[in-house]
Amino acid sequence: MYHISDIKKFLRCERLYFYGKDENNVFKPYLRSDENIVELLKDYFGIDECYEGIRNDPGERFFSSIDQYEWFVHPRFVEGEMRVNIPFMHKKGDGFDLYFIYYGSMIKELDTLGYRISVKVLKDLGIKIDEIYVIRLNPDYINEGKLDSKKLFLCENRFGRRSVKAIVEETDVDFDRYIADMEAYDPEKIPARKCRFCKLNGLCEYYERCFPEEKAQEDDSILTLVSSQHKNRMYEEGIRHLKDADPQLLEGSRTQYAQVMASRNGGIFIDRYSLSSWLDKISGRPISFIDFEWDRYLIPVYEKMRPMDVVCFEFALYYIDEAGHMEHRTFVGTQDCRRQFVEALLEYLPGSGPILAYNAQGAECLRLIELSQIFPEYRDALLKIVDRFVDLAVPFTEGLVYDVRMQGNFSLKKLVDICSDYSYKDLDIYDGMEAVFNWRDIAGADAEKGKQIVENLKEYCSLDAYGLFLVYRWLIQLMLESK
Repeated sequence: MYHISDIKKFLRCERLYFYGKDENNVFKPYLRSDENIVELLKDYFGIDECYEGIRNDPGERFFSSIDQYEWFVHPRFVEGEMRVNIPFMHKKGDGFDLYFIYYGSMIKELDTLGYRISVKVLKDLGIKIDEIYVIRLNPDYINEGKLDSKKLFLCENRFGRRSVKAIVEETDVDFDRYIADMEAYDPEKIPARKCRFCKLNGLCEYYERCFPEEKAQEDDSILTLVSSQHKNRMYEEGIRHLKDADPQLLEGSRTQYAQVMASRNGGIFIDRYSLSSWLDKISGRPISFIDFEWDRYLIPVYEKMRPMDVVCFEFALYYIDEAGHMEHRTFVGTQDCRRQFVEALLEYLPGSGPILAYNAQGAECLRLIELSQIFPEYRDALLKIVDRFVDLAVPFTEGLVYDVRMQGNFSLKKLVDICSDYSYKDLDIYDGMEAVFNWRDIAGADAEKGKQIVENLKEYCSLDAYGLFLVYRWLIQLMLESK
């Protein structure tokens, strides 16, 4: 039996589907949702009694209940080898309105493939479809102390100037052909192909399985060239190293230039003048190094939250005071700890001096601006902190420094591995999403387990903050050694 998710995964990457189809991976959602969306939507529609589908329902169950209910929630349908379920169906005369859920607030594009497959299955089973709606979260909704489902959701049957039904029905879909292709696919007979998904959100877990020859590539392999449309072409043409890159096939960014020059210069490139100017911004003491962790909520469960808002639950801070001593502070909160987070930050953070963070403008600074809007009494203090931030990622992302050991990876973790003996691999929590998943577990943990999670979170976040200091110190050493 196949589901829409199987077809989507196959169309995204045949091998991703093939290698993962027999694995029972536990899905961990990026967006947190403590509220039951189905129950909220029942309240939104005013549903008191309804048919409710359950996992592995036989397709016949819907038809045996069709005269008993007006509303149907997650009914399952089977047509041949295809199984689908519809979030909400509303019976109107001899037809049905369909309601699909979009888990976000701004619809960038319709899930036309998923909708078309669902509609085709229903039509093949003789179910008449009257209208098709898409439910999304209202981006303007603010929780004023209690969730109001009537204001939380928007239900629309148009996308742009056209109806959703017209868009879905304009092109037929042959899922039998997709299924035949999926069943016939043999990775041993079809070479692996690279696509944008291979490294879209970090390296695909099957990447080395698809391209085993790349594991042995040297640090300055042409395949590490960033933002390049032509690196695979150059590799196929026999170009193996960055130093030999074809100038006509380079996009010409400063970062690419730094990579090529590092390969030619024995492994490292430093734009001494630009790096010196950047380091001059970080003068005087105290100097702070800070890292935040936060969770993003699909449903705004706390007061003054909008859909998709975040709760900052942790920070780790190192700072070097005027006497040259290093101090360390941490904060880990639970549930709605936004106010405690702000108050701890204002208490622990030195009142002056530069603050270093990695990708600061899109992370820590953005979080503080959001908190300043939630807590206007702290607005001025938080915005003054924002003005003090210096982004430690800049020397690397703008091509001021490149070490071929980075292998085209500009993450803080990679830099810490290069410039120190510290390793995230030694930690129980090793990346940001693992930190989020562990923090979510605190609520249901016993006292001992909860305490251990907090300690693991502090250890992880503290290495991020201390890693900022290590990388900053490394940049200074590089400048001194280059003179």
